[in-house]
Amino acid sequence: MFRQLFSFLATLMTLFLASITYADPIQDLSMQNYKAGWYPNYWQGQGPLTCRRACAIWVGAVSESEMTKEMTDEFERTNVCKITRDPEIIEKPINDPLSHWLYGNQFDDKANCYAGTPFGVVEDDHYMCLCVCEKPDLIVSKIHDPVWDNGAGQSLIAVDITNVGQSTAAASFARLIDPGTLANDVQATPALASGATVTIVFTLNYWVFDPDAVLEVTTDYKNTVDECDETNNTLIYSKQG
Repeated sequence: MFRQLFSFLATLMTLFLASITYADPIQDLSMQNYKAGWYPNYWQGQGPLTCRRACAIWVGAVSESEMTKEMTDEFERTNVCKITRDPEIIEKPINDPLSHWLYGNQFDDKANCYAGTPFGVVEDDHYMCLCVCEKPDLIVSKIHDPVWDNGAGQSLIAVDITNVGQSTAAASFARLIDPGTLANDVQATPALASGATVTIVFTLNYWVFDPDAVLEVTTDYKNTVDECDETNNTLIYSKQG
């Protein structure tokens, strides 16, 4: 009996995890922030690739997809893709703002994009896939004007750190540097849910306006959080005294 119960619970957990893994990355009726982009289904001469494979190789992301079993018995999922006339745009690849496209579907492990028109279906094994990052993404959203704490004899610099990614960011550390003096301060940043902002306060043992202030703040400066974008962690504050 216990074995049957364990098997039943394991099956439920598997189905639950599968629903999470295969959920539509871009949710309906939502205007959340997403890190998304189009990437070709060719990588360094390898291809054609499915959208799921292409997104994983190019940017470590998932493809925008939906379950489609109820709409077509032959396939489990459809991925968003688009096709154009010039295969070099896909193979090189090339960002051509003047190119023309048709949006379509890439099904399961079938490496073709099918685009429907009123006159039929256009099929191509050269296409781009819509890739969506589901990782956290920490940014320094604001550096407030420094204030002087007369009692402590310190400059207090409040800084807002925001997680603009799609999953919770683990606790990390942020660093403030004064490039003119190389003085710095490090503060802990708590775990942040998607869309959450926290304000942390840095201190420097002098008045930062001398006569002007330039400060640089980097979130997750130890690179302990795996993020969608590792290049947007720094913000610079500059103001005349």
